[in-house]
Amino acid sequence: MKTSSLKKNTTKNSFGHVYLIGCGIGDVELLTLKAYKLIQEVDVLFVDHLISDEIINIIPKNTEQIYVGKSKNNHSMKQEEINGLLLKYSKKSLSVGRLKSGDPYIFGRGAEEAMFLLEHGIRVDVIPGISSSIAAPLSAGIAPTARNYSASLSIVTAHLKENIINLDWIEILKMKNHTTIVLMAVSRANEIVAKALEIGVDKDLPTAIISNASRTNQRVFTTTLKGLSSLAKDAPRPALIVFGDVVNLHGKLPIWKHEK
Repeated sequence: MKTSSLKKNTTKNSFGHVYLIGCGIGDVELLTLKAYKLIQEVDVLFVDHLISDEIINIIPKNTEQIYVGKSKNNHSMKQEEINGLLLKYSKKSLSVGRLKSGDPYIFGRGAEEAMFLLEHGIRVDVIPGISSSIAAPLSAGIAPTARNYSASLSIVTAHLKENIINLDWIEILKMKNHTTIVLMAVSRANEIVAKALEIGVDKDLPTAIISNASRTNQRVFTTTLKGLSSLAKDAPRPALIVFGDVVNLHGKLPIWKHEK
């Protein structure tokens, strides 16, 4: 198979090229071929905090790495600083890779970075990745749109900018034959349960927490809406929450087996 190679841009007054690379949920074998090739070939890589050690270990030794992780309540850099660094390095006529967990456009701030760079005349390509919103249920043996269980699917976040909680989606939990997948929600479990019960959501709605999806330390916890708060206290992070009858498929469908 013929592969392409990236060349450092040495044209006078020309800018480099930024690749927003979706790295999926951690398993290196779930990278796209395009993502793998770019990780091997770019001049510098900006690394997100959820990028797995497996993926870090395939970065060539001579590739410059810059850590720009943004973990909950411990942001190493503001988004504006990250944007500025991406611009700074791309203006050096370098090929720049921005490693992002999951898919860059699924609650990953990829659109913000792309628009910022494009506004400054930088060429940007976005490489899709497998979002945890899709892969985590699969890895836990939960099919979000299994026939006779769910006819529709919502993917939402409980966490907005400046650590503001988002509960505008709670009404969705009343829908029949529906699956709701909530990212960045485990730390907000108490508020979610309180609001849901307040508006009349069924307290016995099947609920699952999926932690460290696809990794060797993956764990799956099943409960109901009323039991979510106590279960969430000790659930490892990162994690997401699944609401809906499809949770009852856990234990009936195969679970993803991580292979080292």
